[in-house]
Amino acid sequence: MTKNYLEELRILIKKYKNKGFEYGKPIKYLEFRNSCTKKEMEEEILNFENLEFVEKQFREEEARYALYFIYSGARGRVYVLRFTDKIRIVTVYPLGRTTLKNYNRGKFKK
Repeated sequence: MTKNYLEELRILIKKYKNKGFEYGKPIKYLEFRNSCTKKEMEEEILNFENLEFVEKQFREEEARYALYFIYSGARGRVYVLRFTDKIRIVTVYPLGRTTLKNYNRGKFKK
């Protein structure tokens, strides 16, 4: 079971939200892949609605946060964020029913 970093993320979002967002991949690609607009993605991150779990990852000596948004038992989305001078959205990808079922058994256990 991994630790949930939700409170740490809330502090960082509050600190960086006025500085804006930047993207690690082309915005058109992210919008197409996830069937939502740039504005919807940004609002979802700032509002914490449907946010189930936050995982902290270390890649190449930098901290990243994987945000797991769960909408139902069959749908969800993961945002991978990094904080530089802005909130950097590294990538966004959808979660399906099978993946959510596996995560509920292990990663999301409380």
